[in-house]
Amino acid sequence: MQRGEAVLSVIIPAHNEEKRLEPTVRALEKELGRMGKDYEIIIAEDGSSDHTLSIARHLENERIRVLHSDARLGKGKAVQDAALSARGGIIAFMDADLAADLSGLPALVGSVENGAPIAIGSRYVPGSATRRKFLRGLYSRAFNLAVSLLWNSRVKDHQCGFKAFRGSAVLPWIREVQSKSWFWDAEFLVRAQEKGIPIAEIPIRWNEAASSEFRFLDILGMMGSIMGFRLFRK
Repeated sequence: MQRGEAVLSVIIPAHNEEKRLEPTVRALEKELGRMGKDYEIIIAEDGSSDHTLSIARHLENERIRVLHSDARLGKGKAVQDAALSARGGIIAFMDADLAADLSGLPALVGSVENGAPIAIGSRYVPGSATRRKFLRGLYSRAFNLAVSLLWNSRVKDHQCGFKAFRGSAVLPWIREVQSKSWFWDAEFLVRAQEKGIPIAEIPIRWNEAASSEFRFLDILGMMGSIMGFRLFRK
């Protein structure tokens, strides 16, 4: 495949996704085909202990690349490393569970093509349609409120794993993002706003994955990540 501004790179971080990875990649291929894009798919396989890596290798071809890590990096670091290796001028990433409906991908990518340096899928802007468990929704809104208050963020949905950006606007500073896990998304958006980079929020259809669970430890993780970034950021 060609390398350059006209190429779209789509990253799928994958840790223990043996059941979902192939159907997700096949669905993404179909959507990208409908969009008529020159594209690559990067599977960022992240220290899986199941058969995710072998499935990813089976899927590899001239448009699908696999980045493998023996040790668990964390979703954020896996996405960051994959973005730095991307061949496309526009880089997108999405979760392997397809919670964000792929019908939103054309609008997400189109927003960047039309001038937005960063575009993110949002569950909390007019036009979005979201189905999720009550407690997860409650904690998500509390998290977004905390990030908005602490860093004056104007973004409504920091966590949604459905984002795209222009490489030339982001890659020069992406290594500044310290978080390696799920907090990476929020830190990325906070740092972008501090640099004066506009962020477009695109309404999406979101259907929480059936296997998605929320534990008390997740709440502690949220609090720890917020306070760690507040106190120890570089």
